[in-house]
Amino acid sequence: MLLRDLNYYYKKFKFGEDNFHNLIKKRVRTILLVSTFYDAFIFEQDGGLSDQLFGEYRSLNLSTAPRIISVPTGEEALKVFDDYHFDLVITMLRIGDISPCELADQIKKRKPDIPVLLLLNIRNDVIKVEYNLLKKIDDVFVWNGETLLFLAMVKLVEDRWNLENDTKRNLVRVILLIEDSVEYYSMFLPLLYKQVMMQTHKLITEEVTDKNKLLRFRARPKVILCHNYEDALEIYKNYKDYIITVISDTKYPVNGIPDNEAGVKLIKYLQKDHYNGPIMLQSSEESNREKANELGVLFLNKYSKTLLKDIENFIVKNLGFGDFVFRDENGNEIARAHTMSEFEEMLKSIPDESLLYHSKNNHFSAWLTAHGEFLAAKYIQPMKVEDFGTTKELREFLINIFVTVRKLKNRGKIIDFNPNLLDMEESIVRLKTGSLGGKGRGLAFLNTLIISMEFEKYYKDISVKIPQTFVIGTDEFDEFLETNKIDYEILTTKSDEEIKKIFLQGKLSEQLLYRLGVLLKKIKYPLAVR
Repeated sequence: MLLRDLNYYYKKFKFGEDNFHNLIKKRVRTILLVSTFYDAFIFEQDGGLSDQLFGEYRSLNLSTAPRIISVPTGEEALKVFDDYHFDLVITMLRIGDISPCELADQIKKRKPDIPVLLLLNIRNDVIKVEYNLLKKIDDVFVWNGETLLFLAMVKLVEDRWNLENDTKRNLVRVILLIEDSVEYYSMFLPLLYKQVMMQTHKLITEEVTDKNKLLRFRARPKVILCHNYEDALEIYKNYKDYIITVISDTKYPVNGIPDNEAGVKLIKYLQKDHYNGPIMLQSSEESNREKANELGVLFLNKYSKTLLKDIENFIVKNLGFGDFVFRDENGNEIARAHTMSEFEEMLKSIPDESLLYHSKNNHFSAWLTAHGEFLAAKYIQPMKVEDFGTTKELREFLINIFVTVRKLKNRGKIIDFNPNLLDMEESIVRLKTGSLGGKGRGLAFLNTLIISMEFEKYYKDISVKIPQTFVIGTDEFDEFLETNKIDYEILTTKSDEEIKKIFLQGKLSEQLLYRLGVLLKKIKYPLAVR
């Protein structure tokens, strides 16, 4: 075998073929912040903007926070811009002799694709900004004292960048937000992103490997913000198969003219197009609740005293982050799955009526995607109820999908103990945490290499694999010594025979004993112990 072949298989088992690097391929790593000394002081007064942003990233379990380079004037910004690589420019309104629009124009001439965002730190400045002069500015926000706004601005840019790739290649879902009030979306977006990320983080506990946990977190729904009817319609038409919800203001421009019924018009268009995802109409006027009721959509009062809780409830109940609720055709609850394993188990017994109802409305695929189960969603999404001769065939197909996907996801990997995964022939199951030890590492490496090299493609009639393997990590040894009070003095002063007797009299941890008991009940083949 050639060295390049070995390199290929090494990279394959290290990263995987459908690895998480395919998600969010383009990210904001360095930000140029153009602000006066006073604005910089305001941003830094609570401990440093960069430190705060890093804290927000860490608290939400995000990857490396972007670096921020600050300059006081537009002139300085242009000098620095030529010396460094920046992914995003955020400029304040008052930046010296060069206006934000002129700065944006100069930056776009140098690098047309770089986003330039205008950040206002005084609400009254919103009125002063003439939007027809902001053709080079990509968007406008109002500083509200929360560092989360910077996080939302960064994620909004990244979501736009990666929209095409992450949806059509990896089935990532989209939240479409239509809002033209700078003050409101500057306040609403940070709350929305925080809830989406927190709910996504809750889901990763179901994963059995760190790599799959990272994949699931990167697979959170994207948020796309539009300010007018035409842009919203364009996004909908291009990505309607991936949009899990539409959140729309009531009033915003249609053909450049503010329209009090814009949100209603958009919702009627979506309903005529048979869009079946949840829709929420937002308004600062409580009277618009009646319009939402007439349309059969949810309503959110922008001035609600419980806005944060309202957003959380909406996300959990409607975007697939919460439980999967099995219902009949009339919407009555039949059963509720809290975890993926419960969902899989309930598929075996729910009534045919419920199975058909959710299948026809593509509810399974949407919920699975929100939970980061892309492989299962990819298998299920293109299938129609009409493709199956009987409901029994449909049920068997759905159940078999989970068995197939579970094997594909965990092939060749070291997975933590899970009673439902003990039949995974091509995985190494870790019964306790800690190092695998020399023999365990060797078997794990060989297992991964064999699977990555796909011998079955070259030798059709031969199955090459290692025996199903379970490893007790070294943490159990450390715990054994501590629990049984076997200290350094005993190990160094006693004879080998005496130490052997002491070890045989010792007790294993309750956790390991339980897991070994489950294992022995499951396996029906000879067991070799090393």
